[in-house]
Amino acid sequence: MEPTIIWYTQSSLRIDAGGLRIYIDPYGVPDGEPAADVILISHEHGDHLSPDDINRVRTADTVVFASRLSAEKVGGNVQTLLPDQRASAGPLQIRAVPAYTLTKFRASGEPNHPRENDHLGLILTIDGLTFYAAGDTDVIPEMATYGPVDYAFLPVSGRAVMTAEEAAEAVAIIQPSVAVPVHYGAMMGSIDDANRFAELVPDDVRVWIMTSSS
Repeated sequence: MEPTIIWYTQSSLRIDAGGLRIYIDPYGVPDGEPAADVILISHEHGDHLSPDDINRVRTADTVVFASRLSAEKVGGNVQTLLPDQRASAGPLQIRAVPAYTLTKFRASGEPNHPRENDHLGLILTIDGLTFYAAGDTDVIPEMATYGPVDYAFLPVSGRAVMTAEEAAEAVAIIQPSVAVPVHYGAMMGSIDDANRFAELVPDDVRVWIMTSSS
């Protein structure tokens, strides 16, 4: 059975699988969405760490995992994850992996997502399926150890993250069965980036261009 996957906007996702409701970087989540069993925060930027959205779906029973620089901002009972750490929540197995940019820079010359900030990609395994949520990243050498996976959620907007062309390169490395373009639609990027990505991905990989639920 395929999982239920909801994309809200940017990199904000909900995955229902294995009896759990898992939110990744909740942002632009409308009122009335169901409560989270697990919330994962890849890094501290405002389109990935939104306290209002977290509180909209968080309950006293929600298990929250966050990157090092996110944990304090999330507050409450939160477990910090560093790249290359592993954790679990019931049947959900979590592998935190690096996410950083090599060729995307701020005006100051600093990378948009420096490696030393310990931002996260997330590889989740549940109900016999593996999901890779890339977070904000370029194509990086570590990706050679990430796949193959069943589902890959890859940024495509090209501003501070991979371009559509680079995301297609990541597909070739990670070898997902299903590739989902994200990180567009609200603050940067557009459906054109997602469509360009779909054109570049080999035919043996399914591409889901999802309709925003925000």
